Parts: sequence; structure tokens; C-alpha cells
Amino acid sequence: MNKQDEALRLLKDIRHINHLIEQLQEDIDKIYTSLTNVTIKPKEIDVQTSLPADPMADKVAQVVEYQTQLQDYQDELIKRKTIALNIIKQMDIDKQQLLLLRYFKGYSVEEVGNKSGYTYRWAWEKIHQAEEDFISIYEKTT
Repeated sequence: MNKQDEALRLLKDIRHINHLIEQLQEDIDKIYTSLTNVTIKPKEIDVQTSLPADPMADKVAQVVEYQTQLQDYQDELIKRKTIALNIIKQMDIDKQQLLLLRYFKGYSVEEVGNKSGYTYRWAWEKIHQAEEDFISIYEKTT
């Protein structure tokens, strides 16, 4: 992978990892909600030949697994954001804002344009220019 691809991958990974973190957090919240909405029913006396299924224990185990994944994603995101922010700080303030909205906040090109008060085409061109500046600085610093 060349430096240009590495630089763009860094920005895209930040956006992607942010999305994964949001999705995991939603999944964890859904499980917590389902755990707190459980109604307790009296158990009937049955003779069982195997261990009973414990859906709550399964959900708790799933939450623990998701939280471990979440921590891994957060650690990776911090590393990538630190590298990217050191580069972005060297750029013009307008270009900083475009990259932060696009990759750190996860805005679409259209949303960046709306937030900045410009058309989709303008936003796309300005983001592309900001990415080129980011790549240029990345190539010099890594």
C-alpha cells in the first residue's frame, strides 16, 4: 500500500470504527433493555436430565463480549485519531473543519455541504482538496 492509500485508509478507518462503536453501543443498550424488562415467573417443578438454559446468563455473556470488542475498537480509534489529528492540526482551519465533519463526525458529503452552507458539488471538491492536503502532510511526516 502506498502512502496515499495509507493516508486515506487512516481517515476512512476512523469513520468506520466510529460507526462500529455506535453499533456495538446500540446492541449493548438493547441487551440491557431486554434484561431490565424481564418478568419473573414462578418455576414449575420439573425433573430435568440436562442443565437448564439460562437466557439471562447468555445475555450477560454477550454484553461482556461486546464490551470487550468495544474497548478494542476504542483503543484502535484513539491511536488512529491521534495520528490523524496531528496531521489535521497542520492544515488550514477550513480544511480541518471539513475533515473533522466528514471523518470524525461521520457526516455525508451532502451533510458537510449543508453544515457549511454550500452545495454538494462544492463540498465534494473542498473535501477532496482537504484530503489531498492531508495526504501531502502524511507523506512528509511518516
